[in-house]
Amino acid sequence: MMGNEARVLALAGVAQTAALVQQLARRGEAQAEPFRWAIRSALVLDSNDVRYILSGCGGVYLGLAQLARPGRAEPASLERLRYGMGLIQLQKNLRRAPRHMARIRERLLALALDPDADGGACGDAIQTLAELYNETLSELKPRIMVQGERRYLESAEVPTQIRALLLAGVRVAYLWHDLGGRKYQLFLHRKAIVGTAGSLLRNQVAT
Repeated sequence: MMGNEARVLALAGVAQTAALVQQLARRGEAQAEPFRWAIRSALVLDSNDVRYILSGCGGVYLGLAQLARPGRAEPASLERLRYGMGLIQLQKNLRRAPRHMARIRERLLALALDPDADGGACGDAIQTLAELYNETLSELKPRIMVQGERRYLESAEVPTQIRALLLAGVRVAYLWHDLGGRKYQLFLHRKAIVGTAGSLLRNQVAT
């Protein structure tokens, strides 16, 4: 996979996380397959293969669909953009917090090796990721303020799922940065990102 395609695939992982967080906060549930792939990606640590980490284009098809749309200044898309930018900033600040980085890696490695974790899909794994988010990333700035329906945000399950997703989103934002992704590209190279995301999405549909 070419460098630009790899970066866009990783950026699609960030966009997918933002969309899933919004779904949970606004509807109380998220699309099952994208959610499962997003959580799984947090547990793949010792690989530089972006396709493997994100389960290929199929693993982030929701995020690719988000990126392939021309930008529109509507509340829902601006909300997703805010979440995505927050994840990108959090990964940057995580790089300056080696103690938190070591803690995250230690816990994720243990979870990845746990035969009961089921690739991150089981409830215990999601709970562990949420707790890890609280112990580490929630202490960094910026705090990602999730907006949605009060009955969902105050439920027992949805906040846990959101925190697990946010940790997975920071992990993929970290990957995007390692692949050469930078904030300015989101604005100066917007047209190229839209085109590459559309091409990757069409290739996924064709296969």
